[in-house]
Amino acid sequence: MNAQLRTTAALADVARSCRLVTSARTLAAWLGPGRAVTPAGMPKPSDAPEAAATLGVPAPRRVRRAADIPELAAVWRFARAGGFVTTDGGRGHGAAAEADWAKLPSETVLPRWLDALSAAVPFGAGTDRPVDDERATCLAVLLSAFSTAGGTRDAGDVSARILEMAHTDQWRLPYGCSFLRTLEEHEFDHLRTVLVDAGAVDDDRGLTPLGIWALERLRPARIEPRMSAADLLAELERRPPLDPYPVIWSWTELQGPDAALRALLAEADRAGTLRRRLALELAAGLPVHSDEPWHRAATHAVLGPPARRILWHDDPTERNLGSQDLLWLAVDDCAAAWLGDDTARVLEQFHDLPGADGPERLTAVRTSGHPDAAALADHLTRSGAEQSQPSVYQLKISLTGYGAWRRVLVRPTLTLGDLHEVIRTVLEWDDDHLHLFQGPGRRTYAPAWCDLDAVDEDAVLLADVFPRKGSSLSYTYDLGDCWRHEITCQKILAGGPGTAYPVCTAGQGDSPVEDSAPEHVYGPYPTTPFLIDDVNERLILRFSSN
Repeated sequence: MNAQLRTTAALADVARSCRLVTSARTLAAWLGPGRAVTPAGMPKPSDAPEAAATLGVPAPRRVRRAADIPELAAVWRFARAGGFVTTDGGRGHGAAAEADWAKLPSETVLPRWLDALSAAVPFGAGTDRPVDDERATCLAVLLSAFSTAGGTRDAGDVSARILEMAHTDQWRLPYGCSFLRTLEEHEFDHLRTVLVDAGAVDDDRGLTPLGIWALERLRPARIEPRMSAADLLAELERRPPLDPYPVIWSWTELQGPDAALRALLAEADRAGTLRRRLALELAAGLPVHSDEPWHRAATHAVLGPPARRILWHDDPTERNLGSQDLLWLAVDDCAAAWLGDDTARVLEQFHDLPGADGPERLTAVRTSGHPDAAALADHLTRSGAEQSQPSVYQLKISLTGYGAWRRVLVRPTLTLGDLHEVIRTVLEWDDDHLHLFQGPGRRTYAPAWCDLDAVDEDAVLLADVFPRKGSSLSYTYDLGDCWRHEITCQKILAGGPGTAYPVCTAGQGDSPVEDSAPEHVYGPYPTTPFLIDDVNERLILRFSSN
């Protein structure tokens, strides 16, 4: 075993044995076969004191919610994110099989520990709960502050360091991290306790080796204008930013867009799947003067399918993608989920492959021509993908203040851009106006070409924004008239064989005609009648070509 493997194994052993993991196992045992939980997936207030006592944590005399016991809330979030506890159908269960980290390889334990710790970090009262990437940023800021504040136990020194970091270009605190600027003494003590219990911070000396490893994984990318494309990609893939272009702007400006494109395509040519996808994603957004490098890439065995998709997307006069290209791209998505250790997503991507059943989809993988096809097919076979069932989200789309709503069934592997197409199809919007989505933490999603400070909607899956039953999202169409919609995930179901998704299953109220006059000016809005069969015919026409 070489030195790096020994170090990884030693860090994983610390992660497996930290107090947070021990407490998470205790909670899983307390839950046993199942107990009722709140709609947010937390212990019910009536059960919270008992759960806290199980952990040896004192509880106040009156408990309105589990968050009134911060120590319990932190352990619970860690346990859910780490797989020790699962919640489904209003009940929480101890997931003993998932919680047995002793059987997991070290390279799996460490990122799982880090994800769970990011979820466990407590947040100040009165703030919106940060989304996943913001939680990771919070944790990175805290770890960096502890590492550079001389191991101090004083909240004022750490807070001063956080404020100092927030005014640098490297550390841009997102909205959800604003509470870090105004930490109270008791909040600081609780934050430190969580980090100590996770094995990331030592009571006396600042960061532990495990904490140093976590900070290296979480810190913002350090991009130097003169670095090579290979070094640029290595830095970005360590922690991919939601929007990479502001991060790489200085590098692109020095290289020049056309030279940057050639360098990224050269790296994509010799890279594995994950780095190739990142290189192509960066290359696709460069404002180049010539598409000639893309046309050359389109003749390449591996770069060809994604290059042809990019060329066709940017120029409608290009030939449409053939079935073999579409298969290759679908297998590429599935392989990326597998290589990224996203177990749930790889199964969902598998069910989106062509084929009437599991064996046919496995045959499609093997005949795709993708460089990872054989290894991916072997993994899918071992994981029992052939016998698994696809998930289907039941979404309710409500036109706020108007009374019209539609219920649709969609696959979680659709993007938010696809959901926009579903919404405009079921409500008969013509797509003549801008639109945007807004999720928790004021995160905004919109088309990449919009001049908005937003995440590209085509880069976000429904599985990302609807992580559980009850998750919701707002959608605004026509930023002048502001037709606002509320979208709620009502159920997560098992999909049936032979059903084409998306499909509209119910609805109420006719749709207002786009650009029609307000009622107080000309009378009632003119409407388009809701005819569910017509709606589903349009959905089939719109999505059958994908």
